[in-house]
Amino acid sequence: MALPTLGSQLLVFCTKFNVDKDIDLILDSLRDSGYAAVEGGPTDPTDYKKKLADRGLKFGSSHVGLAAMEDPKALVKYLKAVGGTDLCNSGLRTWSKPTLEDYKHGIDVLNRVGKLFRDEGIRLHYHNHAFEFDKVDGARNGMDILLDGLDFNVVDLCLDVAWIMRGGDDPASYLRKHAAKVGYVHFKDFDGKDWCEMGRGKVDFASVMKVLPELKGVRWVMAEQDSTKIDPRESAKISREYLKKTFGY
Repeated sequence: MALPTLGSQLLVFCTKFNVDKDIDLILDSLRDSGYAAVEGGPTDPTDYKKKLADRGLKFGSSHVGLAAMEDPKALVKYLKAVGGTDLCNSGLRTWSKPTLEDYKHGIDVLNRVGKLFRDEGIRLHYHNHAFEFDKVDGARNGMDILLDGLDFNVVDLCLDVAWIMRGGDDPASYLRKHAAKVGYVHFKDFDGKDWCEMGRGKVDFASVMKVLPELKGVRWVMAEQDSTKIDPRESAKISREYLKKTFGY
């Protein structure tokens, strides 16, 4: 089985560059590093689509918070213009110790909007962080609540391997356990103190790579780094070279 297309989330570049003003520089860097796709982008989708095509890059997904779901038509319009078919959502209506009611509200929004996106040919993915692994309802944690409540006909999971580890679970085991419900994956590394380039932290990528071929619903894997102490272009390059040299990916 062919592995999912590997791309880069643009978040790390925001530590130094402006995605709207510096997109040519960013895309040149990603192309030269060997990435095949990009997550996120500037505000003008038509111009962005051309810039991607000129460099042989694919548009993987947009990434928004739950509040943006209140205007789903705008999201659909952007994705149609840029040629995208995926949308990742992060978080609920609060990021600080969400309650059971916050989860119920988020599930309702995701299921409702997910049906609209499905009818438009767009796949919706819920992206986890560490807080979803906190206990919320007795013995259940937030991920348990999401797994029970989401309609997986219209929304699935974007699992982030570093956030799973930070949440106290094993990334490879969690991916395998929920393989049928995973539609998108984020590769990220963490050294116990800071976000870091892949291969320099504590995430067991060897085990994750063994599971990856089992995730039959996943079309995109995006390398993501929330922050870096070096030039983000070099950071993205280091992570790309690690995956290629270590795993041939």
